Amino acid sequence: MLGPLSHIAVIVTDLPAAIDRFQSLLGARLVEREHLRESGTDVAVLELGGAHIEFLTSRVPDSKVGRLLRERGEGIHHLSFQVENITTELARWQARGLRLLDAVPRAGLHGRRIAFLDPEDTAGILIELVEESGGAKEASL
Repeated sequence: MLGPLSHIAVIVTDLPAAIDRFQSLLGARLVEREHLRESGTDVAVLELGGAHIEFLTSRVPDSKVGRLLRERGEGIHHLSFQVENITTELARWQARGLRLLDAVPRAGLHGRRIAFLDPEDTAGILIELVEESGGAKEASL
């Protein structure tokens, strides 16, 4: 079953501006910032009201995030929920008839394992499952 909400992911065109806006206007706290070389994505995680918001952007126009920015603009990308065992959960969801975008988990930030459910089966909402690695910790900046 799904565990607690891990984060809400938002795609933005200007990551520093989004960080500044959420910090100065809403009092968010920057938890971490990282570049994911494999996907060409820049990520910043902010804490706001006890929840994490993960901002995503890319300077690579042909990357997945770059294409989404060009085609859809800024906005919420996905909801992420923690799971104990992602492989078991994927099998459980698939047995219930849900389609998976990732049949096999892939690497996320800090060694986390992630996979996405097909939004056609979840009212148009992209849902990410995330299994924390044993050593995953928040990195403060």
